[in-house]
Amino acid sequence: MVMVTKCREHGGRCPEGSIDFSSNLNPLRPPKWLLGLAYECFESGALLKYPDYEYRALREAIAAFYGVDPSLVIPVNGAAEAIHTLPLVLRVRTLIVLEPTFGDHACLEESLGLTLKRLHYKEVGNRFIPPNPKEVARALTDVAGPAAILVSDPNNPTGSPLGHGWVEELASLTPPSTTLIIDAAFKEFSEPLTLERFAGLEGVVIVVSFTKTLAVPGLRAGFIYSPDTYVCSLMEAARQAWNVNGLAECVIRRALTEYGDDLREYLKLTRGVVRGEREYLVKALTSLGLKVFESEAPYVLVKHEGNENPGLAEELLRRGYCVRDASSFYGLSKHYTRVAVRLRDEAEGLVKAFEEVLSHGLGSR
Repeated sequence: MVMVTKCREHGGRCPEGSIDFSSNLNPLRPPKWLLGLAYECFESGALLKYPDYEYRALREAIAAFYGVDPSLVIPVNGAAEAIHTLPLVLRVRTLIVLEPTFGDHACLEESLGLTLKRLHYKEVGNRFIPPNPKEVARALTDVAGPAAILVSDPNNPTGSPLGHGWVEELASLTPPSTTLIIDAAFKEFSEPLTLERFAGLEGVVIVVSFTKTLAVPGLRAGFIYSPDTYVCSLMEAARQAWNVNGLAECVIRRALTEYGDDLREYLKLTRGVVRGEREYLVKALTSLGLKVFESEAPYVLVKHEGNENPGLAEELLRRGYCVRDASSFYGLSKHYTRVAVRLRDEAEGLVKAFEEVLSHGLGSR
């Protein structure tokens, strides 16, 4: 019997009573109208019947909201399902990943037997810079068979953006046997998601999450968009028939169709709040002597030389604050922690906890 090593570690498993800075959700929490929809969908019996296994109305709602063709939209059970499933359905033999980044690709390496090639962001000052498209394309030189490139925009855990034109340039350099997978789960936190810019880019797949932007991680819903009809057909054939449950389908579909303007306003407000609260967090943590990296996401990566995890994370937890020990991300050491952006009163408490731990040393209370 072959034992698979531990290859999966995520935030969000915080003890009862602690404040969760480990999961990257909208700090505004779900809008009241969305919670009202969830109640209405529950009352309407959404849990008592199968959702449409073709998700026709949901696809049309997503397509109308983002201005794309519904045939190029595939609903998924959160972004994680798409990231995990795409290499399988594409029969990828080599997966190129820009590290450090989110993903269970180490699990795929063991379970599917694919070859994992890692390229690296460069730490320059207080920024993490992705490899340029030409460098990524060169990694395909000795690759045989179907390949995929997995990148995040902005990246998790660094918060780094790919930059204007990065995706388009790389797409122009890759062969037809290579698929470029863009995890855009946090894109809406920095700017409106414009899917039409990818129209005509064969071999490109955009993965989108509703659960993070709407702060409903228990309501698993997202979608992939790809102008490549072959990729869409493969994903459609491979997904489980009812991969998005009836309650999630009802809530997201109605949110997009009945509350489209409210949703756009909520996302606009979110971008402003995240930007402002992130600036506070960066300034406050930097004033404590910590290195905080530039980010366009609802989280920041913090470097704390002289203080190691898990000790630092454990001491913060003693004070009621649950953060993400980032040492499990490939290429990061025990001196990195990811901190989610939350509202000011909670962020001030976290900063005070950091100050106490750094002032008194690990092991103090």
